Amino acid sequence: MKGKKVLLVDDEVDFTAGLSKVLRRRGFEVETASDGMTAVVHIAKEPFDVIVLDVKMPGLDGLQVLAEIKRLEVEARVILLTGHLSSSEEQAGLKEGVFAYLFKPFPTLKLVSLIQEAAGGETKNPGSV
Repeated sequence: MKGKKVLLVDDEVDFTAGLSKVLRRRGFEVETASDGMTAVVHIAKEPFDVIVLDVKMPGLDGLQVLAEIKRLEVEARVILLTGHLSSSEEQAGLKEGVFAYLFKPFPTLKLVSLIQEAAGGETKNPGSV
């Protein structure tokens, strides 16, 4: 996945740090953000192939960041991470074209596989994983 850029957005810094290492070993360029506002700044400055968003974060949550991604007409594929996705959140994500949802807890390699699939351009039916 050389040259593919991923933005990891989660308020759990240990999670993004660990996942960053795994993705970099697989050839991805990785940026991280620990809150939604920082993520929006990154997204506005540079293109990403994949954006991994935690839904529940203080300040701007993942769905608000998703709305900004759409407003800015960003072409990145988005993967939402959540522990408690409500049906209204799921409907909002589907309406906005989310690539996939991943429910916490999940194996790291499952997320890595989804990121690789999203970065590779394969078509996937949006929905729960």
